[in-house]
Amino acid sequence: MACWKSIGILSIVLWGAGLMAAGNLYAGTDSYTLEDLKLRSADDLVDVCTIEAGHEEYVAAVAFCYGFFEGAIRYAEAIADSKYHKQLVCPPEGTTRLQAVHVFVEYLHANPQYSDERPVDAIYRALMTRWPCTG
Repeated sequence: MACWKSIGILSIVLWGAGLMAAGNLYAGTDSYTLEDLKLRSADDLVDVCTIEAGHEEYVAAVAFCYGFFEGAIRYAEAIADSKYHKQLVCPPEGTTRLQAVHVFVEYLHANPQYSDERPVDAIYRALMTRWPCTG
């Protein structure tokens, strides 16, 4: 099973902070807008995850991004434990959530044809490309 570094309760708190702060987000000078939190596409998630560090809502947006990834990763791990599903991604030991976010963002920038996909589909398309499971 993949080892994703997680701080447990801190991850939940950050995810919750991202959701609670979502109502206060506004369109800034970069490509990030409140509409991005509806996550209609992978491109929306890229906007949330790449918000500029100086943006007023940077912490909330990054917490939302990491929370979304944490949920997607935990769900995939849970279904991979059943006899009906296989593990989708096999990252090296010690891979962090931040590294997964970077892989996703880099992949979408290099493959814009997938920017309209559902965010979870695009996450796994990117991660499976970087860290495929063999065997």
